Amino acid sequence: MDFACDFTAKVCAPSSINGLHGVPQIDQVEVKIGATNTYMDVRLTAVLRIFAAGLSICACGSGFARDEEEAWNTCSTPKTQFVLQIPGSLIHSTAPTATGCSFQTPDGEFNVEAVAQPDSGTEGETLESRMQKEIDLLSGTVKHKKKGDTWFILSGVTPDGTEYYRKLFIKDSQYVTLRVTYPQAQHKKYDQWVARIEKTFVPFAVPEEKSGD
Repeated sequence: MDFACDFTAKVCAPSSINGLHGVPQIDQVEVKIGATNTYMDVRLTAVLRIFAAGLSICACGSGFARDEEEAWNTCSTPKTQFVLQIPGSLIHSTAPTATGCSFQTPDGEFNVEAVAQPDSGTEGETLESRMQKEIDLLSGTVKHKKKGDTWFILSGVTPDGTEYYRKLFIKDSQYVTLRVTYPQAQHKKYDQWVARIEKTFVPFAVPEEKSGD
């Protein structure tokens, strides 16, 4: 049902057709609400701002959805004892020292790799001594470190502005290391990747048993 309103008197009367049931014509209504045009403009502006804010939120939400929908791949070779999950947009690393599970963005900005070592290479080396060795190699750039019973984490920023994250795992005499690097200035762009890579990484994966014929 349509309503014809007298905003000066703040009353509205139902009307199915303009001009019927004693409702004034449109031009007459315009005369009556002329004094309230400023008030109506303010309210209209507020409504439009709310509508625009809603569109902005929807646009951001769709962006988050696209990030979450990105395909992820898995890397694991017969010679490795880990399972590494990486974004599908990454390519194999072009670095000369790259291993079988080394990846980067096409522009080389983001790098991730997992490396397995059959033994520590140093007789009597412990997790604590290996952690200290890594800290020394990083030349005082470590900003965060944490150690568990079978792993430790080191993260920081190098003098050239490269942020790094390293997590080393030990089992018996075997080591598996996860390494990630990217420009510190782009950390907001890559933080979600790092969090998911770390969360899904399996350092000592149990080999799948092949069923007999």
